[in-house]
Amino acid sequence: MKKSVLILIAIITWLSAAAQTERRLNEVTVVASRTTTDAEGYTTNLRGSDITKGKPAVDVLGFLPNISHKNGTFKINGLAASEIYVDGVKLSDLSELDNIPGEMIDKVQVKYLAGADHNASLSGGSIMITLRRPPEGGYYGSISANADWYRSCDFGNAGISGMINYRYKGLSVYDNLYAGNTKFEENSAQTLSGPDLHTFLTETSKSHGFNFRNRLSLTQQLQSGAQLGGCYLISMSSPRPSSVSYDGNTISSISSRENTSLQEGTLMFMQPLGSRGTQLQLTADYLNRHSNDNSNYFLDSERAAAIKETTNLNLWKFKADFMYPHSRSLIWKFGASAQFISSHYTPADILKSDRFETSDIPTKTSGLTPIVYASAQGRIWKLKYSAGMNWQLNRITYEDHSANRKNTNTQWSMNPTVQVMMPFGPGMNHALMVSYKRTLSDIPYTAISSVINWSDAYNYTIGNPDLKAQSADIVMAGLSLLRNKINITALYAVSHDRIYWQTLQSVENPDVFYTMPLNINSQGVWGFGAEWIESPSRVWRFKLSGRVEITPENTMLDGIHYNKTRAKEYFYFNNNFRFGHGWGGMLNANFEPTFRTLDRTYHAVYNVSGQIYRIFLNDNLQVALDFTPIGNRRKLDRYAGANKVSYKYTTPVQYVGFSLTWNFSGGKSVNVDVVDGIQNYYETKDNR
Repeated sequence: MKKSVLILIAIITWLSAAAQTERRLNEVTVVASRTTTDAEGYTTNLRGSDITKGKPAVDVLGFLPNISHKNGTFKINGLAASEIYVDGVKLSDLSELDNIPGEMIDKVQVKYLAGADHNASLSGGSIMITLRRPPEGGYYGSISANADWYRSCDFGNAGISGMINYRYKGLSVYDNLYAGNTKFEENSAQTLSGPDLHTFLTETSKSHGFNFRNRLSLTQQLQSGAQLGGCYLISMSSPRPSSVSYDGNTISSISSRENTSLQEGTLMFMQPLGSRGTQLQLTADYLNRHSNDNSNYFLDSERAAAIKETTNLNLWKFKADFMYPHSRSLIWKFGASAQFISSHYTPADILKSDRFETSDIPTKTSGLTPIVYASAQGRIWKLKYSAGMNWQLNRITYEDHSANRKNTNTQWSMNPTVQVMMPFGPGMNHALMVSYKRTLSDIPYTAISSVINWSDAYNYTIGNPDLKAQSADIVMAGLSLLRNKINITALYAVSHDRIYWQTLQSVENPDVFYTMPLNINSQGVWGFGAEWIESPSRVWRFKLSGRVEITPENTMLDGIHYNKTRAKEYFYFNNNFRFGHGWGGMLNANFEPTFRTLDRTYHAVYNVSGQIYRIFLNDNLQVALDFTPIGNRRKLDRYAGANKVSYKYTTPVQYVGFSLTWNFSGGKSVNVDVVDGIQNYYETKDNR
């Protein structure tokens, strides 16, 4: 009943407000009037916009058309964004957006789908942020400090960050630094029930540690017009997670010490060829991720099991891109790339237990992914288009050193991408968009390992050596009215060899459950979304959006045939306020009703969060207070045969964060060039 009432209120509000949209167009200046569209998406100019005031870049993006943000993930038209760039730097850690003041954003370009020049695994589009160049130029940046208080664990995260762009003659320097402590406490309750099983558990999970991250980019502009640049990223973390579970009789606990380091080095050379804008770009990239984990497992304070694990991942990628502007209305792009993957897992100092399963299998996972592509972008009459094709091969090799066993799987695919956009109406203020893309996912190397990961004393995950990379076909259509003030989108996607985490019951311990990834048969999903962006007054701007995904299931899982039609809904209401004398804030709410997918039920969640800020000293100093007053945490039900596992987060959501930011600039007016890394570390993991 509550769900229906909330949906009805949202629909009535939407319809009544839409009737006033045309009348209000002339009253205020809105983000939509700053927006230009093309075949691949849109570009919004945010210089001087009130939605950038007092908030970090991560919060600004949620107010833009067709973008939603939740739990650290950005979605574009319902698809997870594949890549996010800041001044050409691809972010491997989205927390970097927390360190960039929104007022430093000049413009944002949003592409709805990844183009043919990208890895075919990238289905969702990209977000490219360009920072403004202050009138003084030369150098600009910011220094920030933050501290967070949580109702569950008092003061938690605290850190300092800094960012600077600097140019001296032909040399450009970019640096983004963060260092801080992390701390959290999570409380939960579990119920394990079945024909011969009924257990109620309470659980407390804690973690504390230190994080450090720095990205340095150097680019030299040569007199010939060529560019030579390099980028180095280092990231280190040392969390100390632990969990304690109590079933009324036995106390079970897990304590770990983790040390993870990630390094990436990139070299880039760009050579202009001729005066028409033709250019050749060569890029070489190396990424290494190394982790050492030391875990101990206890039953009633006695150590029952232990393991030390070392994982070393190496990725090499080489890429060549050639751009040829054939005419003012046609640009060709050609290119090729090759990526090599090598991952080693080594367990040691193993203390085995009948209660806690650990892996004693040393493994090696390797892969090869070559890509060749061609694409064209231009316009015919008023129709703007972008079309391309790439060929991609995935070759996966999994080696079990203990059994001297080796599995090899090879997949290849031709992947077209077509996007067209037609503006229409008075002043070309409306647009119709249609897109198609075929994807082939990355090698799921993190999910075919033998590693066993315990989330608590009664649940763990394990990999699957026979896993294949999944592929999908995506068709998207969109209607934009009044320069992106009202947006309606529709999407149909069908996946092949879809990866799903099945829940299974341990044979040795009936009260222990685990999940394992497997490929299931093809499945289609329909998605429909709508949003409305409006400024009812000079001090208030909002974005009201909703989305529904409809999935007709037809899958056999663990002997059960799932053949229902499932619906998943999202509702977002973002509000930005700007008052006088440097005061402002925002208040955002989201609601996700209960939905089901195969053997899982995700119960309804909602959240209300906000911010109050004050700007001083000619916009150079910003003080902000973030808060979350109310919310409902997730509850998840999943089945393993006739057994049911219910997991509910009981931690209070209340949170208050304080941040202080100083913006600075000076020197001559120049542009700063940046080189970015071209690889990411992806984990294929279960979502609890």
